[in-house]
Amino acid sequence: MASKRRKKANKRPQGAGRRPGKRRKNAMEAPETSERPPGELIDMAEAIRILKTTRPTFYRWLRSGKVKGMKVGRQWRFYREDVERFLKGEAPRVDLPADITPLIEALCKKAEELGVDTHTREDTSEVRRAVSLMIVLGAAMGASDIHISPHLAPDGTGSMVVLRYRVDGVLQSIATIDIRLLSAIVEDWKRMAACDIHEKALPQDGRILIKRGDDLVDLRASFLPAVLGESLTVRILDRAAVDLKLDRIDYAPHDREKLLQAVRSPWGVVLITGPTGSGKTTVLYACINELDSEKIKIMTVEDPVEFYLRGAVQVAVREKEGMTFERAVRAMLRSDPDVLLVGEVRNRETLYAVVQSALTGHLVMTTLHADEAARGLVRMVDIGVDPFVVAEATKLVMSQRLVRMSCPVCSVADKPDAHRLDLAAELARKGGLEWHSLEPTWRKAVGCGKCGHTGYRGRTVVAEMLEVTPEIGKALRDGASVDDLRRIAVEQGMTTMAADDIRRAARGETTLDEVMRVVG
Repeated sequence: MASKRRKKANKRPQGAGRRPGKRRKNAMEAPETSERPPGELIDMAEAIRILKTTRPTFYRWLRSGKVKGMKVGRQWRFYREDVERFLKGEAPRVDLPADITPLIEALCKKAEELGVDTHTREDTSEVRRAVSLMIVLGAAMGASDIHISPHLAPDGTGSMVVLRYRVDGVLQSIATIDIRLLSAIVEDWKRMAACDIHEKALPQDGRILIKRGDDLVDLRASFLPAVLGESLTVRILDRAAVDLKLDRIDYAPHDREKLLQAVRSPWGVVLITGPTGSGKTTVLYACINELDSEKIKIMTVEDPVEFYLRGAVQVAVREKEGMTFERAVRAMLRSDPDVLLVGEVRNRETLYAVVQSALTGHLVMTTLHADEAARGLVRMVDIGVDPFVVAEATKLVMSQRLVRMSCPVCSVADKPDAHRLDLAAELARKGGLEWHSLEPTWRKAVGCGKCGHTGYRGRTVVAEMLEVTPEIGKALRDGASVDDLRRIAVEQGMTTMAADDIRRAARGETTLDEVMRVVG
């Protein structure tokens, strides 16, 4: 009896040890919302029973946002209405904490200025309509990227979201978005990109394919957690807008001849340098299309594979699974290739594999981040490959940029001041261009509705081609500087990017202001 009394006395009353008005919180719990749909809450087992599926499949639907749920403590709970909506094939219900109408109106206004149809399906949610308009507007503007990012408000007292498009290499602000809408907009992008909508602490990448007429627009979405909220960048890859033929790329005739000669070599490294977005991958693909894929075996390793090439075996880098550039190159060498395309040189191991592949009788085309051709050669040495090996393996190093072209509708004749003309003349002479041989027709950017009031419309390429001659090879082995290598190359007939840019400006294709922006 005494033992029973002691157990009863030691038994803690229900609720003891907790502070009144407090309850344990879980980081994964859904935030409280003021609007709740009518109906009952059900657990995961009941939701799976209603949908007649398996737990793994249900988890995939949950991560992709096809089924909407919330976490209460450690358990998932679902409104029966949301599960039944999915069962009927309807989009998930979205409760917006702010009015999205101003954003939709701003997107529609801009689209109408460009003459784009803004009609969407009647059953489309407001968030999905806004996202669809962002995509349509990006394609209509010829943008390469869509940027949705949170920033501090101009007065510094709050935050906002800015929607911008990169057009012809320059960002253009289109609209500001209420920060309260950011989560719903990013979540809808994640659904389309097949990403985990509940993962907000780690970066994610996804892919979206959009049908536009007879063509497919390939979107690459990158989600990045930031201090003020998730930032989203979407790369637009429109195959119809990319011409993968070398003769359509507007190189100077002598530069195109140098590139063709290097690409048709039986072995060696052809290196393309330049910043992100300068068209390096497009040039690599155009070079591949110059080759006869029926008589030679072409293999590529890329991160990611941007376009599918006819007659080439393409491999995607998957670093999480151990498929790196270096490992892929070594594996492809056992597949008896004639030509290798390596998307990017990122470290010594990859570069060593590239030069060894070239020295063993393969043509290897690859890219490297460097601001000019001579610096590309020096960087190969700096990464850790012997100068003698670099000089022996490399056939050609080219560097390029994309410059905006003057709008043919609104640009006007220009008469640059003496200071700018003197600077242009100096760049031309140092870059191997005969200044007095030019017959300049300078133009000035004005801006109109056709070019989005920027004064520029479309882009063209400026480039320099450095052939690794015996003289260049000897200078590299002797430890020559970038300036020395550039000087020798110019003496042997190379035209620098700056000089090529001056030539285009003198012909009226672009402006001196754009030249200074691109070449510094």
